[in-house]
Amino acid sequence: MGLFDKLKDVNEMRKQAKQLEAMLATVSVTGSSSGDKIKITMDGNQNIKSVEVSPDIAGDKSEVARHIRAALEDLFKQHKKVLQSKFGNMMM
Repeated sequence: MGLFDKLKDVNEMRKQAKQLEAMLATVSVTGSSSGDKIKITMDGNQNIKSVEVSPDIAGDKSEVARHIRAALEDLFKQHKKVLQSKFGNMMM
């Protein structure tokens, strides 16, 4: 395989990666803490799209932190499930 063939392969891989990235951008996943006190939504490329905080916990920093941690754990769990359903075990 010559240098030109390798460059063609690299360019093809870049093209496929861009297509995959565009497809993942259309995926939306939401994770939430117990009681939906905090909801975090991200796309398939792991870009955070929104964070919602319930007004009844807004003043309590330790409770907010606990709910953020729980929402993030749920978010990544849901994200993994979505990726597995779309791509099988290919990405995990």
